[in-house]
Amino acid sequence: LLSDIPIVGPSVFSQPLPVYAGVVLVFVVSWVLRRTSVGLNLRAAGERPDSLDAAGVSVVRVRSVAEVTAGTLAGIGGAYLAIVAGGAFVPFVTGGAGFIAIVIAMLARGRPIWALLGGLLFGMSLSIATALQLVGIDIPTGFVFMLPFASVMVVLIIFARQSRLPAALGLPYHRGSR
Repeated sequence: LLSDIPIVGPSVFSQPLPVYAGVVLVFVVSWVLRRTSVGLNLRAAGERPDSLDAAGVSVVRVRSVAEVTAGTLAGIGGAYLAIVAGGAFVPFVTGGAGFIAIVIAMLARGRPIWALLGGLLFGMSLSIATALQLVGIDIPTGFVFMLPFASVMVVLIIFARQSRLPAALGLPYHRGSR
């Protein structure tokens, strides 16, 4: 019934179940990161691992669980893209979107809801690029394929100064060192 709403209905209410599960997961992860001790430990492992170690929590364990969880979620996303969205696996199925995902995650600064909004912005620019081709507007194909990447670059230019990565990101933790 809701998918009969003009313009918005089919795009919002006619999606496969994993899309809705992903949106719910964004809000669950956001709640876990901000309201639980697991989220506090995870944020401390990236910002101040020495403080986490002083609290008696294994920094290596927290980082390892986070990495395995992130890899699992990325694998599920890739499987969805290849099986449900694309119908079959083809080489270069992402079309370089992984780099845009990195930029979106960087700009979200550990806030899953901001990452969802960034993903929606990228998705809308990708849809606009596809719609421009279908309508028959005489725009070079290279420009149409460039539109999603250009939109993310504009957002990156506007918000780059506000972006701050975790202080200990990518740094190995050695217990007892400063």
